[in-house]
Amino acid sequence: MSTPFIFYIRGMTCGGCASIIESALQETYSTRLELFKADVAAKDPKKTIIILADTDNEEHKITWEKIRARIEELSYNCEPYEYLPADEQELPQTELYSEPLITPQSMIQKLIAKGQALISSHWFQGVLGCSIGIAMLIAMLATGGLPLAAMIPLAGLSIVLTLVLGANSYYDAWKKLVNAQTLTMDSLFAISTLSVMAVSLVSFFVPWLPMMFEASLLIYGFRHIGIAIEDTIKEKISSVKFKDRAPKIVNLLLQNTIIKTPLFQIKPDDTLIVNPGEIVSVDGICKGETWLYNTITTGAILPRRFHPGDKIFAGMRVAEKSPPLQIQVTKPQKESYLARLDANIAQSLTQKTPLEIKTQQILTYFIPTVLGLAIASGIIVGLFFPPALAIQCAISVLVSACPCTLGLIIPLAVTTGVDKAAEHGIQFKKSRIQDPEQINTIVFDLNGTLTMGVPTVRHYSPLADTGISPAQLLNICDALEKESTHPIGKAIHSYTQKNCSQKNVVTYLDDSHHAGVSGTIDDFHYTIGSRTLMQKKGISTAAIEESVNLEAGDSLVFVARETDLIGYIIITDPLRKDAKPMIEALTQMGKDIILCTGADEKTAARYAKALGITKIHANSTATTMEEGDRSKPIFIQSLQNQGHVVAMVGDAANDAQALAVSDFGIAILSHDSDELTQQHAGAIIHSDSLRPIINIFAISQETVANINQNLFLSFAYNFISILLAGGLLLAVGVALPPALGVVFMALQACTILYNVYCFKNQPLEYSQNETMAAEETLSTESSSVQKINQHLPKLTISPPCESEGASIEKEISSEKQLAEKVVRSEKKDCCSFLHAQQEETVSLQPVAETTMQL
Repeated sequence: MSTPFIFYIRGMTCGGCASIIESALQETYSTRLELFKADVAAKDPKKTIIILADTDNEEHKITWEKIRARIEELSYNCEPYEYLPADEQELPQTELYSEPLITPQSMIQKLIAKGQALISSHWFQGVLGCSIGIAMLIAMLATGGLPLAAMIPLAGLSIVLTLVLGANSYYDAWKKLVNAQTLTMDSLFAISTLSVMAVSLVSFFVPWLPMMFEASLLIYGFRHIGIAIEDTIKEKISSVKFKDRAPKIVNLLLQNTIIKTPLFQIKPDDTLIVNPGEIVSVDGICKGETWLYNTITTGAILPRRFHPGDKIFAGMRVAEKSPPLQIQVTKPQKESYLARLDANIAQSLTQKTPLEIKTQQILTYFIPTVLGLAIASGIIVGLFFPPALAIQCAISVLVSACPCTLGLIIPLAVTTGVDKAAEHGIQFKKSRIQDPEQINTIVFDLNGTLTMGVPTVRHYSPLADTGISPAQLLNICDALEKESTHPIGKAIHSYTQKNCSQKNVVTYLDDSHHAGVSGTIDDFHYTIGSRTLMQKKGISTAAIEESVNLEAGDSLVFVARETDLIGYIIITDPLRKDAKPMIEALTQMGKDIILCTGADEKTAARYAKALGITKIHANSTATTMEEGDRSKPIFIQSLQNQGHVVAMVGDAANDAQALAVSDFGIAILSHDSDELTQQHAGAIIHSDSLRPIINIFAISQETVANINQNLFLSFAYNFISILLAGGLLLAVGVALPPALGVVFMALQACTILYNVYCFKNQPLEYSQNETMAAEETLSTESSSVQKINQHLPKLTISPPCESEGASIEKEISSEKQLAEKVVRSEKKDCCSFLHAQQEETVSLQPVAETTMQL
């Protein structure tokens, strides 16, 4: 049995530190270590998941203690994460929410805690080291060299302060060297600063050696400032949990009074009021009409109108200038859509990408290589220049190299991409987020994927001269399809049972055909099914097929008595409303689109024509049963053999093997969705919208581009910095000071982190295009208020939320007034909500569309 152990670990700075812990546990537990995953992109303490095979519940605590002891031997602080942290635990139920009392004692305790936090902060230590180091440097340069009486106390101050600023660095470097036999970033700084202080002390007795007491202070001063800046950017990049976005205090409607209530006290059947601009905290049912941004589920960037009875999910946001939302709660916070989304993301992030594994392998050799180059630089420079320059060059090489950012690049970009995808209704498996960027061919399933997946009867008709009336035709179909489990059979029975006039008795029923059903009624043998079944029974369908005009989404079901046709039924499975725009967008991206379906050629051709797809593979089976089958997996493999990199998009169980065979599988949740299909997919779409399919490829391209940019920056910086610090600048008579090397290292790290931050806030190109199109449509609308007012009914809007305990007595504004407010609103970029959570106005486009329909 595999048992997960979850810890919070402090002190890991990058993937290299995570590799040290993983290697140590690998030595201890060997093949039992099934998974080690540390979220190195997050700020300290970093959540780490460890899974060991064959661990019983009885020995779980003992094993956990052993793991913790081993991790702490490596000089990392390990905290348990066995249970929910305090801010996630359910607090005791109370009748009313009240603010905590502020006393003089609590204020003093807070001030003391703040003072301790300030002194131990990287900002304070960095400013302290840099200010004293720069003051010493200016004093020596201004005076041309301080007298010995002044240098001795300054040297003592510098050494003591350097040891204090670098205490944690020295301790960690020593522990990791002794217990794990590894060198880290702390090792480079410890070696460089100790070397500086040693050389400076010896210079009191050996005049030709450089005196660089200020250098060690500047090295750790700039190091702390660099870490502080990195942490600040990381905090902006590292996304909090989605459920943390929801307000912790909500407006509970109780007996016509609004009460401020903690979110954890909300239970099913409670009624909440959510004001414009606020995020919905729990799942529920809409009790009034309002406008919501449902970006979190569909990826749509424009608000949508919700009506009473519509399902609402946590994470949706009430649009500005719209009526307050009244929602009846169906699930508590811990079971809400946001909570489930967080759980899915946490599961996906336990996997490592191939490039991430490769980078960690490079980091294993990076620091020893830097140390070797520093020694070589010192030796080579010492052959041609004074020893002082040789020592300075060697130290500059040590402090200029930056392995930590190299280990952060991929985890940060991938985690940011996964979170960005979640905001657009996509659940990526972390290890697969880079795959869509390579895709050039996309194979689509039809039913349930591009269509609504719920077939319905559009039309039926008996044939002339058969003696069968419309009512009799319905009665026959109802009797034969009564026990059907096939989607089309269910659709026929759902229609006929509402319209048939009598119930026929079936004395024999054969439903073994996937293409239809046959049975005996009143000594006559009837068959209902597709053209394929009719052909097997020797019944011609050509006459009906030529005379009936079918639309996209239509398919013919034939009804026969003995060997003669007596009627037909038109079944329709309409296309999803965003299917064609999605296909057009993917085509513009340069993707080759293929429709692969089990439907017949004519049905597939009608759908393909409506969608603008030119390549069709019809009559496909789910799997290969015998040689020559037109199965989806074999078709995908044939495309791969031709050099195509194939993505498969499907929804039901019959698509599972095709998704597994493809280079990248996309599972869409529909009425026939299957859990096994989702397991084989690299990405799952949790909404009934197809827009996220476009976002899958856009986000993957952005993620890969960000990784490539930052890897180039990191490798280029490390290569150039080692060359310059190692003595190349001596050719022009300049030597790189060690402190300046630290500055360059910090700037490089901050540049890479800032690039990731920009990627996080970069809007998707498709969303930008959609917004521009919406604004162009708006600009062509003249006198929008008048047009809206002509079609608006007089509707009552739910009252807005007021202060705690206030009665809901405010006069309700009409929807006409709402529309006028919307038109007068300042137009803003609709994409900004996805990234800045700033104010925005409701777009007129959905208002105009809805009101014109009214």
